[in-house]
Amino acid sequence: MSPRFSLRRRAARLSSAARDLAGKSGPALIEILVAHLACAREGAAFAEEVLGGTVPAEEVEARMVAIERRGDALRRDLVAALGETIVTPLDREDLFRLSRSIDDVLDNTRDFVREWMLYAPEQPGQLANLLATLTEGLASLERAVAALVEHPEDVVANLLSAKQQANGVRRHFQVELAKLFAGELSMETLKERELIRRLDVVGLRFGEAVDVCSDALVKRGRRYVLNRET
Repeated sequence: MSPRFSLRRRAARLSSAARDLAGKSGPALIEILVAHLACAREGAAFAEEVLGGTVPAEEVEARMVAIERRGDALRRDLVAALGETIVTPLDREDLFRLSRSIDDVLDNTRDFVREWMLYAPEQPGQLANLLATLTEGLASLERAVAALVEHPEDVVANLLSAKQQANGVRRHFQVELAKLFAGELSMETLKERELIRRLDVVGLRFGEAVDVCSDALVKRGRRYVLNRET
């Protein structure tokens, strides 16, 4: 390593440390998480479009994979940023877990879209309702995370909304499964069962993301109370 490169690297580290101490790294981490959540929401909204038949079949796989890869890139950005940041708005372990849960939502949404195309069910049934509830929940969690640094007084209400939507996905799953079991067994029934179950897994991963964020806030509760009072 040349002396000049070494000096530049040390200067970069000092600059990064200065940003941390000035409280400027926190917003950057939050921006990455918000973008990751927006990507997951885009994936859920795209799955709704696929069910509605508005996306040409030959474009579905490529477009869904493109959304998922953007999410993967954002997760890598967060991990890299965490490795260079001293002061974080939430515990770094919680930020990592939240990003992982968001990634799981995207991965399972991709799998749902892929399975939908492979199984080719005759009709979407109530699957669109599950996806709509998931999309709303992701939007609420996105608003909650976006408010962490600048508007902490808005975090709890949006988190509660996200939790309600996560529970709503679970209720939709239970109701739709009961309807399937009440009818005659057929190949279409089995297809619907697998697709509903996949969306339930998406909802469970989303619920985990909400819980991670809630747990992280409990750890930093005093800080957020103080922010609301100032």
